[in-house]
Amino acid sequence: MDDSMYEKNRLLQRKLDNLIKQAQANERKQQLYESFGFDIIGVDTPAQLSELLLCQMSSRFQLVDVVLCLVDHHQDTEHLFFNPNEEAHLYYTNRLLILDTETDANLIQLLPDHPLLGNPVLKKYRWMILNLESCAQVKSAALLPLTRSGRIIGTLLLLSHDINRYQEGVGTLFLQKLSAMTAVAIENCLNQQRIKEISYQDTLTQAYNRRYFDLRLKEEIARCMRCDDDLICMFLDVDHFKKINDTYGHQTGDRVLKHMVNLIKEQVRTCDIVARYGGEEFVVALPMTTLQAAHDIAERLRQTICSATLNFQDKPLKFSISIGIACLQSLITIQPQDIEILSAALLDKADQALYAAKSGGRNQVAVYGKRQVSVNRAQSMQKQL
Repeated sequence: MDDSMYEKNRLLQRKLDNLIKQAQANERKQQLYESFGFDIIGVDTPAQLSELLLCQMSSRFQLVDVVLCLVDHHQDTEHLFFNPNEEAHLYYTNRLLILDTETDANLIQLLPDHPLLGNPVLKKYRWMILNLESCAQVKSAALLPLTRSGRIIGTLLLLSHDINRYQEGVGTLFLQKLSAMTAVAIENCLNQQRIKEISYQDTLTQAYNRRYFDLRLKEEIARCMRCDDDLICMFLDVDHFKKINDTYGHQTGDRVLKHMVNLIKEQVRTCDIVARYGGEEFVVALPMTTLQAAHDIAERLRQTICSATLNFQDKPLKFSISIGIACLQSLITIQPQDIEILSAALLDKADQALYAAKSGGRNQVAVYGKRQVSVNRAQSMQKQL
């Protein structure tokens, strides 16, 4: 065998070795993507999905960071992802971007319908990573569209410190499979959460029901005990509600309840829990709130409802509420450190405060444990309902 033939064989062998290495690398890559894809499909809640995509994915794929951008087609994405976990909202604030279909319409139009790799991603979609602490470390990126039923529901942005990791013209088969499985997982996850939300809601007022409130109250008490925070419980009751039903009819009574819940939701935060506890009685849990701040909220709410007017057969209908308040911190020192006992005690004390407000003349705020209740009755009420 002459030297030229020997050299040709060496070159062919080298090419074959490289092809084998590339095939093995692709096989490992495929296994990694498939394994991760199955993990994504298996998640049940938005919290699990956030943990998998925005935390675990970075380490498993050796990335600097991952950004998930979602289009809020149903105006509920932020609520479904973060309620009731305010801490998660803060933790993922720059890595989970939620676009409103109206206010962010221009950005939504820029989202691609096919995978984009390389430097153009970092130039055109710089707004996605500007607030990341890792922004300076990013050298290459891949932007994957998330589509369902022919509609863009968001994008998944993979960020690498390796300038050669994602380059224009490189095959995207694995990434396309990953984006398809991610889109399915997101849609399934959010739909499951929507079903749960429906089962937790009072059908008339769209406030939470008592079952959900009892569960959440215990969770919040446990969190407050760990973090040494306070938790305020507020009971609200429509004054003379039976008279409203008897005078104006039950449909008008229903309108009063729905209107009241809408006003309550306007006055409280998204992390606060508003629930119908029974009949015309509602309860609100205010985590991480001082007693004074809760009192201010209650008084503002009382005034707002007292000033509101509903129309009944072209005639104005006014109504008022009474509010009772109790705080967790005042109970922890005198009650056993048991979640069930503390939950029952907090509700009982707030209920006692409500009774004091009603027996004291109604249309007022009463705080458990204080002789003097806040009595700022609405003098503008022309008649007692």
